[in-house]
Amino acid sequence: MKIRISIRRCLARSVPLSALSLFLSACSILPEPQADTVRHFTLSEPAQMGRATEGVVVRPVRLAGHLRNRTMAVRVSAHEVVYLEDVRWAEPLDEALTQVLRNRLRAVTTGATVVVQVQRCELVRSDDNTVQLVATYAITPAGGGEAQSAVFTATPRKWEGGDPGAIIGLMREAAGELADAIAAVVEK
Repeated sequence: MKIRISIRRCLARSVPLSALSLFLSACSILPEPQADTVRHFTLSEPAQMGRATEGVVVRPVRLAGHLRNRTMAVRVSAHEVVYLEDVRWAEPLDEALTQVLRNRLRAVTTGATVVVQVQRCELVRSDDNTVQLVATYAITPAGGGEAQSAVFTATPRKWEGGDPGAIIGLMREAAGELADAIAAVVEK
């Protein structure tokens, strides 16, 4: 009888130890933590404060649906877009483009209203790694009247590969070109 009790006690003690041993060995098969490779970029510069008088009113930029993600869109063919998981916008792209336009147009005092719709603001791999910015805009004069509309296509800028930060620089240049084109029309 005493032998049976001792075997039971021994088994009762060994089962938790075996479970603990199994648990600890399972912990060693978990993968090692990996470094976070995600990089976050901004397109715009900090907002410039200034007088809010009779200047150009820039409405929030509207984006095509595929550009509304925080991950950067890359066009790989005419009808296919992929997203770079390691390259993200630190701010919504529509807000960044709006800020670029407002910073450029804040000194223009015509009182016009500008509305911009962006169809493309992306790297296009199928077109030799060019950065493309395509937008339509409408400018309504201060006193109302007929809006003047136009389609804008930025000068293609080629990305040479390597650092994705260079893509952002090319996009910033294209956004500046858009702002300059709108300013030229507004200032007439």
